[in-house]
Amino acid sequence: MEGKVRERPNRFVVILDENYKCHLHDPGRLKELLYKGNKVLFTNVEGDRKTKCQIEACWDNEWVITDSSIHNKIARLFLPKDVKSEVKWGRSRIDFQYDNTLVEVKGASLVKNGVALFPDAPTERGRRHLEELLAAKKKGMEAKLMILVMRNAECFMPNEETDPKFASTFRETLKGGVKVEIKTFSLNDRSVIYTKDIQICHKLT
Repeated sequence: MEGKVRERPNRFVVILDENYKCHLHDPGRLKELLYKGNKVLFTNVEGDRKTKCQIEACWDNEWVITDSSIHNKIARLFLPKDVKSEVKWGRSRIDFQYDNTLVEVKGASLVKNGVALFPDAPTERGRRHLEELLAAKKKGMEAKLMILVMRNAECFMPNEETDPKFASTFRETLKGGVKVEIKTFSLNDRSVIYTKDIQICHKLT
């Protein structure tokens, strides 16, 4: 169903004009998406919860998917069927492993002038995941970062302005041989549609 934002009292709660209190499964800032009066799509949820609905997408000249709980479900469709999830590695848990390959998944919703950017808020955890992938690569394993851009974009860049430490580590992982796959998606009625793979913007490479 469609609603309009009244306020966002904290990272995980959005109040709609309809006086619905909705859960937001995305800890990012999302300032370009969650502002007073903007359109959102939400679903009602059952059960004993403090919130009775969940935000699924926000409007920004297109529907931008904001439910990060589906990221790993989507990523799994691009991986071998016997892939293992939530693998302990170093100081972290990495999203997936198959054979000799570790895969970490990140979702991006911020796009400026056709450039997808991640993160939209500083992420020490995200930077640590990159360090773990690089360490795995140095130990002879294969490592892959899969970025899911939940809207249209032409290329990808780490968000230097928001998190320079993440951006620096991202460049190190590229030099260290960690593979990066960047996939874009769109929302068509009730379906999440894979649209295309995009590359890292030339000015970074």
